[in-house]
Amino acid sequence: MAIEPPNQPDLAATLRGALRAPAGATVISFDTESFETACGLLMRRVLGNERPDLIVGIPTGGRFVAEAMNHAASSAIPICTLTCRRPSTRFKYAAGIVRSLLSRLPRATLDRLRLIEHRLLTRTSPRRAPASRQFDQRELAAFDEWIARAGETLSVLVVDDAVDSGVTLFEVLKIVRQHAPTARVRSAVITVTSDAPLVYPDFALYYGQLCRFPWSVDAAKKRPYSS
Repeated sequence: MAIEPPNQPDLAATLRGALRAPAGATVISFDTESFETACGLLMRRVLGNERPDLIVGIPTGGRFVAEAMNHAASSAIPICTLTCRRPSTRFKYAAGIVRSLLSRLPRATLDRLRLIEHRLLTRTSPRRAPASRQFDQRELAAFDEWIARAGETLSVLVVDDAVDSGVTLFEVLKIVRQHAPTARVRSAVITVTSDAPLVYPDFALYYGQLCRFPWSVDAAKKRPYSS
């Protein structure tokens, strides 16, 4: 059954200022410095609208984005995480192992593999109702506790590294709104990779662009990323 995401942000506003990938573009690779610079730019766009009271990072990449964005704020903003497990996670893990084994291949080859993986992961129509998702109950309890302490008038920012099909962001936004019904909930990502995700974020730096982040399996540096 086809569904329509609730509270869909205005697409023109979402893409205003976002960088459209040029024709023939493959993958943008971020090192630690350029990633933190990108997160700083994303945070400035968010702060130009409203300062959030809480940042919700979607692990794995969204947690790093949340921490880097927080560094760019004038003062610290509380961060919590909400892990959303989905059926494609196992496939992505297997694909990550393959990319790790092939990490000695030339960068152009790895970029082509990224494009193939992206097509496989987004081949299901994003406008179909998503399969059920599971949330980490300890994280959800911590989120509920923070909301209960903070009161009703809140601004919550949900962040992730990328929106592909949009299913994960859709599910996290849905549960945040269920557990904090009076909060103003917005979302921000580094990139929207597909043309018609299930839900668009309120803020994005890139549109139609695949990105390789410092913690990616096929990133140039293999040490664990830490913000």
